[in-house]
Amino acid sequence: MTDSLLETIEKLRVEIETHVSTLKSEPAWTQIDKLYRALDTIEGLAEVPKTTLAQLFGFTEADSGVTVRKGEFIGMEALEAAKTYLEKKKAEAASLDEIVEALQKGGANLVDREVLGKSLARSTWDVVKAPGQELYQLVKHSPHVKRGKKKGASPAAATEPANGEPAAGSEEASEAVSGDKVSA
Repeated sequence: MTDSLLETIEKLRVEIETHVSTLKSEPAWTQIDKLYRALDTIEGLAEVPKTTLAQLFGFTEADSGVTVRKGEFIGMEALEAAKTYLEKKKAEAASLDEIVEALQKGGANLVDREVLGKSLARSTWDVVKAPGQELYQLVKHSPHVKRGKKKGASPAAATEPANGEPAAGSEEASEAVSGDKVSA
C-alpha cells in the first residue's frame, strides 16, 4: 500500500473519531448506550442473532448482512446447509468463500471448498451458478432462470387440468367419451 493511502486512511479515522466523541458527549448517546446494552443482553438470553450498531445506524456491513448463529448448521450436510444459507440471503447471490465461511461459523459438516463448489454447481434444480464465477443463488429467487420439472413428477399432474377432469387426449378422456375401458 502506498504511503499516501495510509496517510488518507489515518486522517479519515481521526476525523471520524472526532465526530464520534462529539456524539458521545450528547445526552442522547447515553440513552442509546443503555438501550443497546439491554438489547444485547436480551438477545443473548433469547439466543437470537445480535443486532450490531452498524445495523441500527443503517450502515451496510462488508459481509452479506445475513446473520449466522454459531451452531446453526450443526448436524447438517454441507450442501443442505449451503442451501439454507442461500435461502436466508433470498435474492442476493453469495460467493463460494462467503458460503464456506457461513457454514464454518454455523458448524455444518464440512467438506472441502472444491467439493462444495461442485455440489452446488451440480444441484441445478435448486441452485444457479453465475457463468465463469463462484457465485451462487437459489433458483426460486432467480425468476429469469427457468428449469424443467423435477424427475418423478406425476405424469397425471401434467395431463390433468386444475378442474379435476381428464385432459383432452388422455386415456381417461377417451374412456369418458366412448364409454370403453382402455387397457394398458
